[in-house]
Amino acid sequence: MNRKIKVNVFIADDLHKSGITMLKDFGFVIYVKKGLDNLALLRYLKLKAANESILIFRSVRIIDKWFIDELLRTTNIKILCTASTGTDNVDVEYAKMKKIKVLNVPDGNYVSAAEHTFAMLLAIVKNITEANDDMKKDIYDYKRYLNYELRGKTIGIIGVGRVGSTVAKYARAFNMNILGNDIKPGLKNKYPWIKFVSKEELLKSSNIVSVHTPLDSSTRNLLDKNRLSLLKKSTVLLNCARGGIVDESVLIKMLKQKKIFFAGLDVFVNEPYINKSFLELPNIILTPHLAGKTKESRERISLNLAKQIIEIYKFK
Repeated sequence: MNRKIKVNVFIADDLHKSGITMLKDFGFVIYVKKGLDNLALLRYLKLKAANESILIFRSVRIIDKWFIDELLRTTNIKILCTASTGTDNVDVEYAKMKKIKVLNVPDGNYVSAAEHTFAMLLAIVKNITEANDDMKKDIYDYKRYLNYELRGKTIGIIGVGRVGSTVAKYARAFNMNILGNDIKPGLKNKYPWIKFVSKEELLKSSNIVSVHTPLDSSTRNLLDKNRLSLLKKSTVLLNCARGGIVDESVLIKMLKQKKIFFAGLDVFVNEPYINKSFLELPNIILTPHLAGKTKESRERISLNLAKQIIEIYKFK
């Protein structure tokens, strides 16, 4: 990058210092301004982003058409960077149409998310959280719990991408039977040890169902009333992908009526304002969109974004 041309990088949300240091060392001018809502952020950028600029944010921030139009009208932002695996928080097509580049990190946290998914599953079938709570109440009684082995059980994985395929590898290590469903037909050859079936067959046949698709118009409420009704009463349902893929109101009703055994959710439709009915259910484990957030993934995402930005500007 021509060091005479100063390009600003505005960091609106938490970002690991490793990527910030890399960008600063390359010659970018760094502005860290966290804790602003979108309106306040736009007012700030209007004052500061007159020169060519880049905006980095996390998946909790919604970048819609209105926000993009305001950026174009009042700033010189050329690149939007979401420090996340997915881009469902950004209207990517509209940004592209308006000649704004969008960056994300597809491989940034797939190991973290897969490990969290399996941790949830183990906590459920081994009654870890319930036993821990009882022990801290000075209740020492193993007869209160009925645990299950994973060996020989069938796990159905909807979305066999980076996260889903890693969950499948962990399941294989536990000698589980693995069913998969994905829109990419070539995965059958890549993972011959996964039996690929229709969503309906997967839902009917699995002891555990784990969701790992992105959230877009084709996957919103992918598991609706009709599909959720196919689950066995003994099924464990896991969603560490995105809120909105599973119809929450139907899931809550089914859990209340014990039409499925248990659920583990890390993602919700209206984060951080989750449906309070979830809090009243004894047959669910909840975590606050924590699956992909580890020490290692935070650093990996930050460095990867920085490298992508530098790649764009290194010959300018």
